[in-house]
Amino acid sequence: MAKKRYRFEDRSRYGRGIISTVTSAVSIVIFLSCAFICMVMAGKAPQWIGALGFSGFVMGFYGMFVGLESFRERNQSYTLSKVGTLMGGSMVAVWFIVFCVGMA
Repeated sequence: MAKKRYRFEDRSRYGRGIISTVTSAVSIVIFLSCAFICMVMAGKAPQWIGALGFSGFVMGFYGMFVGLESFRERNQSYTLSKVGTLMGGSMVAVWFIVFCVGMA
């Protein structure tokens, strides 16, 4: 016997949740690429890596901010909003830790 699913609202996944998820994923990609470049160059990476890292921090913060703002939208599925907010918040924490270790 087939299970039937009923929906009372037509919820879409589009909106700010997808923007939040994409910008947070870009922050993760920037972090991994910066870490790889620094590993290959044995810690003697050029200065533009720092600028790239700062842009990764900004992308993570923006992803977290947009993800939090997307919870105000009605008739949306909040799955991507939750994912983007969690990824963005964790990347802000990771970038902050990397910054503090670099200052020490």
